[in-house]
Amino acid sequence: MRLRVNRPRSAVASLNGFGDRDMRLKAVALAAGALAAGLAASPAFADLRVAGITEQQGQGIGAVFTALTLQATGQSTTESGTVLFNGSTAGDVQPGASQSRNFTFADLGITSASQLGLIVNLAEPGSENPPSVLASAAPASSFAALANTVTLNVWTAAGVLMGGTAHSLPAQQLNQVGGGVGGSGILLRLTDAEAAAIDAFALANAGAEVFSVGATFAQAQGGNDTIQAARVTTPVAAIPEPETYALMVAGLGALGFVARRRKRS
Repeated sequence: MRLRVNRPRSAVASLNGFGDRDMRLKAVALAAGALAAGLAASPAFADLRVAGITEQQGQGIGAVFTALTLQATGQSTTESGTVLFNGSTAGDVQPGASQSRNFTFADLGITSASQLGLIVNLAEPGSENPPSVLASAAPASSFAALANTVTLNVWTAAGVLMGGTAHSLPAQQLNQVGGGVGGSGILLRLTDAEAAAIDAFALANAGAEVFSVGATFAQAQGGNDTIQAARVTTPVAAIPEPETYALMVAGLGALGFVARRRKRS
């Protein structure tokens, strides 16, 4: 069924007069607005992103600032756990200060979240070469929200979680390049905008912020998989979100449509 709209004559007359020009101007305005929104959009939360591979030669678990060590129990191929605000652990986390702990800026010798890096080091045994895991959503548990994929939890000195939520890496396959705990790792960073949001959060709250790390790895083979916290000073560019790309494509498409209409006329 098609709906038919009857316009008043005055409305039809206005459309026949300046309607085409007005519609073109409106389309240009909408396209420009969509393009500007795409360029200006920023992530809602300080999500982690893969920044590349880093080499950490000659560093075992105890020789670096290891924030999390995961090891699946029994025959399970999924390992999941987190360090909590008070330094205690939950899930498949290996205890002990040399293996899993929370940290502050001062612990790493940094003054800004832009200097914070997390290095995922996979030490899966067996035939995997290179070692590989699937960073995935945490199974249902009391700590699941703090351990999705690879998660950076940011707390006030009073134990309040930043924004009421944790900041996680999008689910994806992680492939180790090089072997041995501390040998090399996958570097995770925050964009400049995301780091600035954490810095602003730190300024707005009294006391030193506390950071903890959680993670869930599927397709694990039982090895000690670690995440190290490190000071990284190389600048990192902001990475547009998928929604940003969609807005930019929509804006460019609308501009192209207007250009074709002008050419025909």
